[in-house]
Amino acid sequence: MTLSNLHAAFLALALAGAAAPAMAQSFIPLRDAVPSIAVTGEAGAEVVPDLAILTFAVVSEKKTPAEASAENAAATQAVMADVKAAGVEPRDVRTLGLSLSPVYDETIDPQGRRAGRKLRGYEARNEIRVRLRHVEQAGELAQRWIAKGANEFSGVKFDVDQRETRLDALRGEAMRDARRKAQAYVDGLGLKLGRVLSIAPGGAPRPAPMAMARMAKADEAAAAIPLEPGVERLSVEVEVVWEIAQ
Repeated sequence: MTLSNLHAAFLALALAGAAAPAMAQSFIPLRDAVPSIAVTGEAGAEVVPDLAILTFAVVSEKKTPAEASAENAAATQAVMADVKAAGVEPRDVRTLGLSLSPVYDETIDPQGRRAGRKLRGYEARNEIRVRLRHVEQAGELAQRWIAKGANEFSGVKFDVDQRETRLDALRGEAMRDARRKAQAYVDGLGLKLGRVLSIAPGGAPRPAPMAMARMAKADEAAAAIPLEPGVERLSVEVEVVWEIAQ
């Protein structure tokens, strides 16, 4: 490359570098380049949960790993047989965790200080989650499974089936609410709504409420556990920006 060509190349690079910031500064979002109006549309509805999700565990403690594992397997099979007998579909049952671990007792010296620990036995644990499509049966079935061997009941979560379908309907209502509000503003000024410049969803829908409980193994004749799903409010927000036309 000749010296003149080299100078030309450096000059081109310099001009390009100088032009880049200018181009970046000249880019202005359309919503900021034209008269516009931004409004937030809202929509909500109260729904009664139609799903109950129970989480429980079968926990067994024995002197040896084999004894703990065998007892836990037998107790878990009894619980799962009753889950199947209740008509719960296989797709609505999930094993969340399976573990076998040593259990120790802490030893304390005469001065009340920790002196060590002693092996007491082994704990086998099988945690299960069951989704029920008949919410009214949740309390009765929870009591039955506790009586069958689910000696740790960690919680119930009420949820709404077809949640996204219901939220989609509310999203449409929120868009109509946004347009209604924007139209009211421009009508008062004798103006018109033009193009939609942007659509931005609002905050994420709130999760379903969680009711938690823990209890020991119960007698089969005990009353059903009282569980009340109440109602849940589904709500959505959307921000829409319109161009203002004359």
